[in-house]
Amino acid sequence: MAARRRNAERRNWPDNTYKNTQGTYWFRNPYTGKTYGLGTDQKVAFSQARAANAELERQHGDVSLVERMSQTEVTLVSWCKDYSELYEKRDVASGTLSNMKSALKTIAAAPFAKKMIQDIQPAEINLWVKSIAQTVSDGRAGRLRSWLHNVFNEAIAEGLLKAGANPVDAIRKPTHKVTRQRLTLDDFLAIVEQARKQPTTVWAARAFMLALLTGQRREDIRRMQFPHIKDGYLWVEQTKSQGNTKLKIPTSIGLRAVGLTIDDVIRECRDNIASKHVIHYAHTRGRKKAGRAPSADAVARMFTTCRQHAKIVIDEGKTPPTFHEIRSLAARLYGTQYGAEFAQALLGHKSGQMTALYRDARGREWKEVRIEAG
Repeated sequence: MAARRRNAERRNWPDNTYKNTQGTYWFRNPYTGKTYGLGTDQKVAFSQARAANAELERQHGDVSLVERMSQTEVTLVSWCKDYSELYEKRDVASGTLSNMKSALKTIAAAPFAKKMIQDIQPAEINLWVKSIAQTVSDGRAGRLRSWLHNVFNEAIAEGLLKAGANPVDAIRKPTHKVTRQRLTLDDFLAIVEQARKQPTTVWAARAFMLALLTGQRREDIRRMQFPHIKDGYLWVEQTKSQGNTKLKIPTSIGLRAVGLTIDDVIRECRDNIASKHVIHYAHTRGRKKAGRAPSADAVARMFTTCRQHAKIVIDEGKTPPTFHEIRSLAARLYGTQYGAEFAQALLGHKSGQMTALYRDARGREWKEVRIEAG
């Protein structure tokens, strides 16, 4: 930070040092704006100010030659670059890589990012996480905390920090309250009804129903092709897992709640339009050519449009449900019909805990207390 201009009397004063009209010296932190009284003794005041400036330079200044010569002492900024290179070599989805780079960019701009990683204190991180939660959201702050935790864990693995020295361990994860409203079956059917009102949007009704009966994400729905249906199964390689999660879904399964099976929807999709795509446009309108599959964004936008036309009531303090909420509805309906393990297998979750999150209706549905026959 550039030094302030001085008059001749104060030419040799330490940076950031001032004196009021009562003769009391004080110091101003140029990074936070906070001031500190130093008393009236000039010698003592200047000594404290020089020590404070030295510490500020250590925290925020350029890395010294001595620090660069040390192989075990690196700043958080430089380690973020190394971490990014290590992470990119892993077999992760492109979306995850994008999230990682965005998080590291924010972390590298943190007030403590130019410090040596072993010198960063939990209190500094805690203040930073809290400031993000206040200015952006608890959810964003929580995700950044998790990424920073991973960054320090990797530093421990590389020998840059001692085991158990992750400063993020002491930081409580910000409480994130989910505001997106769950989709009920009645809401869903009303949205499908809107999609069926126009011949040009029937493809959307099919996509919504296929998403409910298969429990798959919008990208996997739009990528489904008729050659993927064989031997009584729908063969799905989930995009989010980069094809690592492969599912054989029996097309004979269905939901009693809607009175349809996967086979029923697929038969409807086999219309008089020549197309390899299960979900495809049935009419040509501008760039939307008959037979082509809609983009994932087009599917999401059509869901939003139909939801708005259906006039779904949104509870106070909640945000409207998106296309992805169909996956949660599928998990709840199949969980009730066939059990939690079936729902987990259909959604392709490795963890039952993740499926449990999807099956949580967030207060939107009544749970029936069933009496088992004795």
